[in-house]
Amino acid sequence: MSENINSALLEIGTEEIPASYIEPALKQIEELAAKYFTAAGLKFGLIKTYATPRRLALFAENLDSKSADKTEEILGPSVQAAKDANGNFTQAAIGFASKNGTVPEKLDIKQSDKGDRLCFVKKTKGEKTEKLLLNIFPEIIKNIYFPKTMVWEESGFKFARPVRSIIALYGKKVIKFKIAGVKSDNWTIGLHTSDKSKIKIDLPENYLVKLRNKCVLSDQNERKEAIKKSVNETVKSVGSVIEDESLTDEINYLVEYPTAVLCEFDKKYLELPPEALTVCIKKSQKCFAVLDKSGTFSNYFIDVKNGISKYQEIAREGYEKVVGARLSDAEFFYKNDLKKGLEGNVEKLKGVVFHKEIGTIYEKVERVRALSSFVNKEFGANIDEKLLDRAVLLSKADLVSEMVFEYGELQGVMGKIYAQKLGENAGVAVSIREHYYPLSAAGILPENKMALIISIADRIDTLAANFAIGLEPSGSADPYGLRRAAIGLVRMIIGKFPDADLNGILEETFALMPEKVKNNPKFAQGRQRLESFLVQRIESLYEAQNFASDEVKSVSAVLKSFGLKKPGDILPKLTALKAAKTKGDFVPISEVFKRINNILAQAKKQNIEVPPAVDETLLSDEAEQTLFAAYKKTKPETDSFISNKEYGKVFDNVLEIKPAIDNFFEKVMVMAEDENIKKNRFALLNSVKNIFGGFIDFSLLQ
Repeated sequence: MSENINSALLEIGTEEIPASYIEPALKQIEELAAKYFTAAGLKFGLIKTYATPRRLALFAENLDSKSADKTEEILGPSVQAAKDANGNFTQAAIGFASKNGTVPEKLDIKQSDKGDRLCFVKKTKGEKTEKLLLNIFPEIIKNIYFPKTMVWEESGFKFARPVRSIIALYGKKVIKFKIAGVKSDNWTIGLHTSDKSKIKIDLPENYLVKLRNKCVLSDQNERKEAIKKSVNETVKSVGSVIEDESLTDEINYLVEYPTAVLCEFDKKYLELPPEALTVCIKKSQKCFAVLDKSGTFSNYFIDVKNGISKYQEIAREGYEKVVGARLSDAEFFYKNDLKKGLEGNVEKLKGVVFHKEIGTIYEKVERVRALSSFVNKEFGANIDEKLLDRAVLLSKADLVSEMVFEYGELQGVMGKIYAQKLGENAGVAVSIREHYYPLSAAGILPENKMALIISIADRIDTLAANFAIGLEPSGSADPYGLRRAAIGLVRMIIGKFPDADLNGILEETFALMPEKVKNNPKFAQGRQRLESFLVQRIESLYEAQNFASDEVKSVSAVLKSFGLKKPGDILPKLTALKAAKTKGDFVPISEVFKRINNILAQAKKQNIEVPPAVDETLLSDEAEQTLFAAYKKTKPETDSFISNKEYGKVFDNVLEIKPAIDNFFEKVMVMAEDENIKKNRFALLNSVKNIFGGFIDFSLLQ
């Protein structure tokens, strides 16, 4: 490597940082480094970040030995103001030169948009990189944000956990500074569980290998692969691990050197549902559940210890003891829940608050019971009403079960299991779990039709209740997950009930709101705001499918004008529109309808009353007669095509009528002197616009 270019290393050695803090911190460190290097005029190569639970590290390749030289032009007074009538420099020129440490004779003249002006060319030599890093490194450390911080020493410095060591290197040079009572140096601490000796880092490039030789895998990507490899090697003698990417990610920031340990629990606990076992094992000790070689859930589990394979028996004994105790608790919860049953839990939901301004979960279930029945009829789902009502009644009952109280992620899961064990209808049992689907914006939809109806009703109720009291998302904040709920809702309706009309359902939903919600001042506009919110979700859904924004907005405009009537029509309309845009003279069609809209807007602005229908006797010009004839032909055809969802033919009709519209604008003066003729021409244009008014807003196309 050139003597003028070196890499830099910053490592912040700490006590154990919470796993969830680490990824965001690494992103910040990378962004802060790039920001400060650039601001200082330092050229740099690749920036990498590394982390373990006890260290955050920055590695920057190829930093120049000094920052770039800077040349800055500082403009002063105009040339005219710089000299008096005798040609002597004025006080303005002398003062400007003095301020910049020179004399007027040495100033340059620079052309500007305000004429020729005196100019001082300020040249600043670049600073040595080690001097710049002396400020940059502490600034990076100070500006890392954590959700919670602590103070542990007298300077009052705040960080996620106490800082115990700092490496600060530029090539071989140590960048000397002090922060939180810790002096920077070129050493770090080894694996705290077994080797706390100092590890000297001679060069930034040797950081990873030096630590690896001391059983610390600082590269989180390398460490994650090591976890997977160790787990799979350890489990292969008995079966296979149930993969869990989120658990792997969490463990990755709990250990510095992963070693998998094969453990067992008492086979009697296999009577518990596999879902409960998996969650219990994961939550109690961050362990992986295991399938035997036949693919059946086994009594083995894999824990990952921090450190080398030494003392595995002691570690195994500890892990098995902790997991065994938690499984014993889970067994107790499970048996108790089955004794109590699900229906007995429904009454307890009266004590569980959904939202303090809305009411309890019990009240929500009652609304969803009524709404599910309404949706069932409106959508023509033909689900047995008694079974549907039973499914809704029990849908939230497991929320007050002992198992779900302990392991919240099992909501719905345990409800289904308990329903099956207690002899409920199979569809009812499945609905208790699947009515929570989709679990994410892109998650799978309910396969069971009854669950689908309940999920739709449940989500509409949640959205309506929140919007009714003004709790809609703002900016990036969405504490109640309403965007996810809305996207799930529109996906279910569009994908499963494409002919559905949501207007009546929204009206019923808001009618079912409790009186205290209806009395909220935000209630009056709640439905309108919710409709707008749902249209935005529909638009984002299709824009994500690579439909142009103007195409999506032109089609969704109908939803904004007529309420959420048949949102399932959006996709076939978009598909037909995309095909139509490849034909003939379609592209300029937007300009035609923009012109119609502008003329009608002008009439409204002038308070001109536009007649509801065209008076054919007032059509004196041949061009307007031709347009009216085209209108009379196109209107019933278009209505029929829309009714039959032959959207491609609707777009063909647009192309057919466009020449008559163009001819009208070329030959007819809309603002005629005769008031009746003028109004009639407005009525004609309004009629032409309304042919497609309930179909698409062509004026929004680009």
